[in-house]
Amino acid sequence: MVTKPGKKPAAPRAADSHDLIRVHGARVNNLKDVSVELPKRRLTAFTGVSGSGKSSLVFGTIAAESQRLINETYSAFVQGFMPTQARPDVDVLDGLTTAIIVDQERMGADPRSTVGTATDANAMLRILFSRLGKPHIGSPQAFSFNVASISGAGAVTLERGGRTTREKRSFNVLGGMCPRCEGRGAVNDIDLSQLYDDTKSLNDGALTIPGYSMEGWYGRIFRGCGYFDADKPIKKFTKKELDDLLYREPTKIKVDGINLTYVGLIPQIQKSFLAKDVDALQPHIRAFVERAVTFTTCPDCKGTRLSKEARSSKINKVNIADVCAMQISDLAEWVKGLDDPSVAPLLEALQSTLESFVQIGLGYLSLERPSGTLSGGEAQRVKMIRQLGSSLTDVTYVFDEPTIGLHPHDIQRMNELLLQTARQGQHRAHGRAQARGDRDRRPRRRPRSGCGHGRR
Repeated sequence: MVTKPGKKPAAPRAADSHDLIRVHGARVNNLKDVSVELPKRRLTAFTGVSGSGKSSLVFGTIAAESQRLINETYSAFVQGFMPTQARPDVDVLDGLTTAIIVDQERMGADPRSTVGTATDANAMLRILFSRLGKPHIGSPQAFSFNVASISGAGAVTLERGGRTTREKRSFNVLGGMCPRCEGRGAVNDIDLSQLYDDTKSLNDGALTIPGYSMEGWYGRIFRGCGYFDADKPIKKFTKKELDDLLYREPTKIKVDGINLTYVGLIPQIQKSFLAKDVDALQPHIRAFVERAVTFTTCPDCKGTRLSKEARSSKINKVNIADVCAMQISDLAEWVKGLDDPSVAPLLEALQSTLESFVQIGLGYLSLERPSGTLSGGEAQRVKMIRQLGSSLTDVTYVFDEPTIGLHPHDIQRMNELLLQTARQGQHRAHGRAQARGDRDRRPRRRPRSGCGHGRR
């Protein structure tokens, strides 16, 4: 803390003394009364042979208790949707901060999730093109393949001067999603012969889709919907009956006094099976999808996931789809060549994020790479980059073997990145302490008589 000559530094406050995470008497799994004190805002490594209790101490004790305490702050309704966690078997556990686990689990199964959307890189690129792209087409959401274009019109009722009037209003939301593939970059063609045996009726087990059995709710819905005869072979269905079986949109029906929703086979398969990454599906469902569905590149967007309008706006003759297809190391050089004072802070942040990819050994990736195709180590490092630009402080980051599978040269880069994260927390903490010291030395005003203010 910096003080003026002749001035005594302000006495440290009790709230500033919690610089340790104290664990006493931990007995989780293989731990036998282990007691440690971990300094905050430092890089701490746990080493030991397999089975020595490293994960039990870090994940099963410290991170688990931090998560449990955070979950308890939510309402009882929200906690009902969360897993129930018991307090770890430990005598004393205090000084905890919010724990963020950066593990090697595969990233989300959403087919619209990419390396760019999993980090802030795509978001910053969308802002960049919305400001510098020519021609200007709209806000950042006009370049997002996760936002669909919406338009509508209708009448609204207004009260003006005591009179009620009706006016026509219309709205238009421009999104960057390709309307044909819905931002997935691929379209699918379903082989109907793999969905059912048309020589049989529904009651005879015509459906060959995993999980679709006439003995459960599906049977009750198909028999009671009234759109077709469940005892008639499918090949004898009329055109209308077959269309209802395959393509009917969600429709409210009542069967035996129970309100249910009927959905055609194709919309149901698209929602339950094809809305996820195929590799993340259960083995028997994945086998069915690979047998019944053929995926091809979307002919409208050429696999870029973006609408025609989003691809028409360019910076230096390059659109956002071309930029996301670049290798990240090449993209960093392209961003370095941009110079516009109006977006200078944005360019600096984007450049820092892209250089972190290169520094951590992921410069060979592209921002359009689906996150579900990343290996465990790649996914963990992408998550790490996502956390580097966070504005959170005094957070405990838990990394699970972050250097596994790396070349020794890349391991040194990883160590520098981890130390940078720790230093970032130290600098922010020092800045807050200095600010508190300045406030303590600032002369205080006396409250005016009768104002009714007490001490806080």
